[in-house]
Amino acid sequence: MKQESPVLILVSLSAVLFLIHQYLQLVVQIHIAFLDNYLDPIVLMPLLLYAVLWERRILLRDRHLVLSYTDILGYFLLVVMIGEVLFPFISDRFTADYWDIPAYAFGTLAYVVAKEISSVKYFKTNNS
Repeated sequence: MKQESPVLILVSLSAVLFLIHQYLQLVVQIHIAFLDNYLDPIVLMPLLLYAVLWERRILLRDRHLVLSYTDILGYFLLVVMIGEVLFPFISDRFTADYWDIPAYAFGTLAYVVAKEISSVKYFKTNNS
């Protein structure tokens, strides 16, 4: 798992940012509009993608499984459809904010970049 360091750092940083933001927003009542609107969608994707990877590794008993680009794109599209189309359609408590889509994309891209850095490290380690 050492070769996954960039992904684990991204996931850990995403979790810490999410928790700090929730604390500041809900407990301390500090509101920063940009973060209130877009931080959650940004950090959601690395957390979700790693949770899916972890779940698949356990169920399929393959510690070296990685998500394909097709899987990652599929989960990105699924989150966009559920968060920006389905939830606002079924409840007035949700608002479709199409600027969330670039935030989801940024989080997804961060995960892909971390995954690629992990792959390069793994390739160099195994070929040395």
